[in-house]
Amino acid sequence: MKLVEFVKPEDAAIGYYDPAADKVNQRQRDNTRKVELTLRDLNRLKKMRAQRRLESLKRQDLLGIMYGIPEEGEGGGGMGAF
Repeated sequence: MKLVEFVKPEDAAIGYYDPAADKVNQRQRDNTRKVELTLRDLNRLKKMRAQRRLESLKRQDLLGIMYGIPEEGEGGGGMGAF
C-alpha cells in the first residue's frame, strides 16, 4: 500500500500523520478476520518456540554422534579396518 492511501494529500506534503484519523489500522467490532492475541497466547507460543529449539539441539547432538568422524582406536569397522 502507498502512503497516499492512508494520509490525505495535503497532510502528506507536510509529513503529518494522525493515528485517530486512521481508519485502516483500527480494529472494528464486525471484522472477524483479525485475531486478537492475548498474553496467554503469546506465552504459549514462546513455550512452543523454546521446546522446538530444545528438540533441535538434541537432534543436532544425536546427528553429531551418528555421523561424526570416528576417533582413532575405535573399532569403526569398514573396508580398511583389517
